[in-house]
Amino acid sequence: MTIMYNSKTMNTNFNFEELKSKIESATRKIFKENSKKYGSDICSFSLISDDGAMTVVPFTNTKSHLKELQLEDPTYKDTYEFEPAEWFTSDGANTEFNDICKMVSDEVDNDDLDFEAFRNTLFETCVQVLEKLRTEHFFRNELGKDLLVLFSISDTSEPKENLIQWGKRLNSEAIGNRFEDYLINE
Repeated sequence: MTIMYNSKTMNTNFNFEELKSKIESATRKIFKENSKKYGSDICSFSLISDDGAMTVVPFTNTKSHLKELQLEDPTYKDTYEFEPAEWFTSDGANTEFNDICKMVSDEVDNDDLDFEAFRNTLFETCVQVLEKLRTEHFFRNELGKDLLVLFSISDTSEPKENLIQWGKRLNSEAIGNRFEDYLINE
């Protein structure tokens, strides 16, 4: 998969291939770290950015955390499952993800930047990394099972259609459809 962007239109010399490599490496590291800590209790993994395109942060959820929240307030059962901000932890590979955040936030400070093009390419880069890891069965090989994988944006006005498309690219048809139903009915 190639990241499509035109640096002349975007007014940047930002190296998205380097970013993609860093995100993949950091994602592998955090997932392996959390697999050792939480094992088969892990049920979900996500990368999250923000509308300002200044962050890339990992989130991991566990079955026990999900069940606890769903029992406390069944009204938000699906929210607890599909909203990474509600998940168990964002800890792990901190140095790597801090470096990634610095890399992208420094570029956002570029006065000549075509922000929308940069933002869209950043988001697509994150989705491509997760898609590659899922296609390679990385998550399944680490845990011995498939899990919910998402790319999310905090406090966003991103069209639901984009979020749905990403959810479907990163998951089985059944999970993708459940995620779509959640977003449409939220």
